[in-house]
Amino acid sequence: GSRTTRYGPSGKPGARLQCGRMYQVVVLWLHILSAATFIGPQVFFAMAAVPAMHTIDDVKQRATATRLMTTRFAVLASASLVVLLTTGVINYFHAKDLGYISNDDFPRYFMAMQIKLTLVTVVVILTILHGMVFGRRLQRLQESNAPADEIAKVRRWSMLASIANLAASIAILFCAAVLGSSWSKF
Repeated sequence: GSRTTRYGPSGKPGARLQCGRMYQVVVLWLHILSAATFIGPQVFFAMAAVPAMHTIDDVKQRATATRLMTTRFAVLASASLVVLLTTGVINYFHAKDLGYISNDDFPRYFMAMQIKLTLVTVVVILTILHGMVFGRRLQRLQESNAPADEIAKVRRWSMLASIANLAASIAILFCAAVLGSSWSKF
């Protein structure tokens, strides 16, 4: 019967079942690790790096230091986002296999998942917008010695996108906590 396919003769989980469980542990760990490496630097930038950059009086030095930090952060954030999306898809299908992605059986889990997926879409859009549009435009303006008010306008939009991205990312973490709790499975 099904007991012998999932469990060994001793009644303990068989090797295949244990490998499947360990695979899910590794996927979840990678998902959590990537969330930390995506959100942690955002908090660091907002609370420490940006204020520290404003203490550099030389505009060219400040721009160079900021560009170096943002370029390195972009690599880390991009890699983290790719891992988050990949492991997120795997986690989604695992939850679906367990029957959690059902509005009828688990309405709280279903709702939290829908909110999380919507926020993930917002974060992906804001990340692309911030890096590909505002970041590049700001760099071009700075390199062309554009008027300060024009640079300030793009910088404000960039900061708003960053703040919205961080807020959405933190909300995603809350949704993840809801999904991992027993509260969502009733």
